[in-house]
Amino acid sequence: MVSQAGGMSGVHESTENLLKLLPANFNEKAANSHTWGGSASKDRTPTSLSADMFDPPTSSKLTKRNQTKEPKFREPVHRENPRTQRDLKEAFTQNSKRETPRRGSMSWAARPTCDLKTLKKFLPILTWLPNYDRSKSLRVDIIAGLVIAFMVIPQGMAYGMLAGMPVEYGLYSSMVPPLIYSIFGGAAHLSLGTNAPISILVADSVTAAIPTDTDCSDDPNSEDCQRILDATLLICLLSGFFYMAFMIMRFSIITSFVPDPVLSGFTTGVSMIIITSNTKHVFGVTTKRGMIWEVWQSIIEELPNTNWTAFTIFLLSFISLFAIKEINRKYKSKIPVPIPEQLVVLVVCTAIVAVFDLDVPKVKEIPSGLRAPALMSFHDVNLLIQPALVCSIVTYILTFNVAKALGETNGYEVDGDQEFVANSIAAICGSLTGSYLPSGSFSRSALVGEITGKDGTPLHNVFSVFVVALVVMFLTPLLYHMPKAIMASIIFVALKNMIKIATARKLYYVSKQEWTLWMISFVSTTLLGVTYGILISIVASLGLLVKFQARPATRVMGLLGGEGGLTSKYGTVCLDIKEFAAAKELYGIKIFKFEADLHFANKDWFDQKIRKMDERCQWDRLYAVIIDCSAINTIDLTCVKLLERIHRRYQEKNVKLLFANWKAQSMQKVFEGSGLYETIGEDNFFLKMRGALEVGLARARKRQYEEESRCMDEEDFEAMNQRGDDWIGSSEHNPRPNPIDSVL
Repeated sequence: MVSQAGGMSGVHESTENLLKLLPANFNEKAANSHTWGGSASKDRTPTSLSADMFDPPTSSKLTKRNQTKEPKFREPVHRENPRTQRDLKEAFTQNSKRETPRRGSMSWAARPTCDLKTLKKFLPILTWLPNYDRSKSLRVDIIAGLVIAFMVIPQGMAYGMLAGMPVEYGLYSSMVPPLIYSIFGGAAHLSLGTNAPISILVADSVTAAIPTDTDCSDDPNSEDCQRILDATLLICLLSGFFYMAFMIMRFSIITSFVPDPVLSGFTTGVSMIIITSNTKHVFGVTTKRGMIWEVWQSIIEELPNTNWTAFTIFLLSFISLFAIKEINRKYKSKIPVPIPEQLVVLVVCTAIVAVFDLDVPKVKEIPSGLRAPALMSFHDVNLLIQPALVCSIVTYILTFNVAKALGETNGYEVDGDQEFVANSIAAICGSLTGSYLPSGSFSRSALVGEITGKDGTPLHNVFSVFVVALVVMFLTPLLYHMPKAIMASIIFVALKNMIKIATARKLYYVSKQEWTLWMISFVSTTLLGVTYGILISIVASLGLLVKFQARPATRVMGLLGGEGGLTSKYGTVCLDIKEFAAAKELYGIKIFKFEADLHFANKDWFDQKIRKMDERCQWDRLYAVIIDCSAINTIDLTCVKLLERIHRRYQEKNVKLLFANWKAQSMQKVFEGSGLYETIGEDNFFLKMRGALEVGLARARKRQYEEESRCMDEEDFEAMNQRGDDWIGSSEHNPRPNPIDSVL
């Protein structure tokens, strides 16, 4: 039951009509102290509904109340805990007159200029280098730099070959980009350079855009190889420009649209492509280029021509790599620095091939010295814009995820926009010095973090680059006899951490939708190639996101503990009645929860679910419907019209429509501009669920009393009043349960 005292009203029934329906034992003073609109009465108690509302009233009080006139305007209400949208609006009325500075009114003299803080944000090296602690960081940085250099030398050559370039270009890619990242990058432990997934992505993009009969592994001096080199370097240059454009557009949000299952399926599909493209080095044969099934068909046809010496070298080096890895793992606490298994296997196998002059496919001559900066040919630039765009997006996502993981492990934040700057400058400068698209390596970066800990700095890249530069300038003649089978073994061992079959198995039992994303990413990448695979995967992720937004979850809620939950000391808790047996619905009141923002894409779904809830109502009477808005942060104008239609529909059925957990400020302008507050009434929008439940319960009690009164004749009604019985629920004329008696 709701009263209107002094103009303070939460429900729009007039006081005179309500009083005609009240029994003789109704206490006006108790009811007057529980007005919905926010009366500032000193008699107000914390409990909005209680049994003292039905104590016998005095006639003088009723007479005085009936004579009270409605004021023309509501008086301002200033409450620390506003109850409804009207209360909240009035509480902030006095602040609306305060003058606020206009935007853009700052004078040019007072505008902020580029200061040292801004410069440090653009150049992170100005933050860590002046504070460099040689006693803590210098030793671990030197050790990490040497260890990473011993990994980068064999990996760089293997991944350079994987990218479809001569092996020395993998070493070029491990020099300039890490140095640039040390200046502009925000992840202290990141090792930027070559990476298996990006290597095959670049090779696949060049192959799809510029088909050739041969590649650089067949003849490094051919015209086809030179065209492939120019295209690969041009993709790196274009990606650098794309990075800068992404930074200007604040495009770092793209990382949110590629979930972990997609990345996992993508890397597993890439692993299948890497295995396919390097199997020819395992058997020492030459195969055709093409789709994955065409390459395997060519491998099967060439099996009779297998070079068994090359196969033996591959098998022994593959086993040796795993054996040394196991030694490092087992004796980790006893070995101060891990054994560089890739460098050891490379040196030993190369020495064996050189001493015994074994007839196996070799790397042969590698140019000595650093590559002079030079521009590549722009002949195929029109064909490479789309592949460069895809490569830049995928590379940034993988690199930023590695940097973010390192930051979370070592306690620092990585700025997505600053990573665009670092990767952009690294790609542009790297393309001019022989580097293909650089990316972060998770295995090398994790090793840097393990060696240096929180004392590590980007200076480890300087020591690593110094060692690689020495090898490129003076030691490349020693690599003439290096067999390609070793490169294949190094790549295959590195794939161990990229194949995520266990992740797919886990997703199958946990989430079928995410397992579907994994399978789409894996199958499309394996069969159609890296470029189309990642595009299809991103589209599938966006499609699933749209599905979640257009068809979000909906719930019919119940009050935890039933009727007694409203007065519980733990507060009002509403839960899904299908999932929690302790959540009970209140008779005649439905609570509907929508688990998403309300917009044009899901408005029909919202209306459909509301109608279905009404159709499945288990009672013959429905008194109030409460919409729980705790998950609704925004509502567009299209859905405002929908709410108006729902309000009119319930009005025709004499059902009260209420809104609980209302996010007032986020939707203030939309609702005031559309006039929905005037249509539905501001007092029907509650900031908490408790207020909506109390109004709904009062509405249900009033309606039940009206129905009960129509079922009783005048003599029974007078007899009930004389006995002092409760006016609803326990009489023989009302067999329905009365769920609100215990609360009232």
